Amino acid sequence: MASKALKQWKADPGDLFPYRGQYGSKLWAATFFLFTRSLLLIFAYSILVPSNSFWSLFSRFPGAAPSRPPYTGALSLPGIPDVLLRTVENALGMPSFSSLIFLSILMNSIVFAFANTLWRRERFPMTGQGGGLVISAQVQIVDLVHILLFVYTSSLNPTWSPALFRWMPMFIFSGEALQFVADHSKYLFRQNPWNDGKIYTGGLFNFVRHPNFLGFFVWRVAFATACGGLILGVAVFAMFVNLFVQTSVPGLEGYLSAKYGKQWNLFKDRVKWKIFPGVY
Repeated sequence: MASKALKQWKADPGDLFPYRGQYGSKLWAATFFLFTRSLLLIFAYSILVPSNSFWSLFSRFPGAAPSRPPYTGALSLPGIPDVLLRTVENALGMPSFSSLIFLSILMNSIVFAFANTLWRRERFPMTGQGGGLVISAQVQIVDLVHILLFVYTSSLNPTWSPALFRWMPMFIFSGEALQFVADHSKYLFRQNPWNDGKIYTGGLFNFVRHPNFLGFFVWRVAFATACGGLILGVAVFAMFVNLFVQTSVPGLEGYLSAKYGKQWNLFKDRVKWKIFPGVY
């Protein structure tokens, strides 16, 4: 019955991930994503490193430098030894705030790399909605805008402050870790041939039905707040709540219901919350 229902299932036209259940090649699109992500990392480093550094873009194009550089004062993080933070700063050659922005970009680049190469089973064409060109452009442009906002506007932004920033790395890295653990545990489950045709309900999936979405949401909102202050954080919060509630979660759950049938219904009965425990 589930197989028949799956054949009848159609992706929502607004779904950002339209290839559920369609397996095939992902080599070229994934390679293109990794290439563009590498360019973003190089650019991010070049504008976050101090302007007197050999690697700074602003040392070569001083006219492009911000009128007021990002805040460079001392920073301490809740629960993180200062010696560890100083080690990160020295390794990257950046002050605390810039170091944490770059480290955030680096860590979520690793998550994106796993998502588009190892974890992804569905085909990944170069063109079309959900294809390599569109996904690469969307992700890199969004993160580029965040970085530029931090570099050029954080010192001028009344909703950005060091006191607010110091709490964001905790949420950024815990969100990235949550997404990584959820998606990788599901991947390992699928690698076992004995689990073919079964839905993964272990680990973090015991608490909410889509813990990877929760992790993605947490680090995205925290990263937006760290880069662009409270107003950008609230805007990104509202955007992703709308996206998850209106499109992403209904689309995914419709597919899972069609594919797994009774298994999915039993899972829904046991795990009540979709993303946010006690809320949604």
